[in-house]
Amino acid sequence: MDTWKFASLIEVDKEYKIDGLNIWNYYWHCSDRKIEVISPFERNICFFNEYEIQAPEKTLTFVAGEFSNGKIGLYLKEDIAITLNN
Repeated sequence: MDTWKFASLIEVDKEYKIDGLNIWNYYWHCSDRKIEVISPFERNICFFNEYEIQAPEKTLTFVAGEFSNGKIGLYLKEDIAITLNN
């Protein structure tokens, strides 16, 4: 089972890069999988969609969704999140 770690709050169309790719420059393919994640605010359980971006040089997978306060949260697999935050 994959472990997803909260990475960031993101704003629509404001540049956010994962592994060098700005996620807003690509189509987000929804896998129709709901992933259980923990809200960084209230520590509630949320069920967000898993998305995939396919770029010529790589494929990225992440989880994103809107919290009850209207903010959009982005989650990465734990090993990727650790690498990006170092």
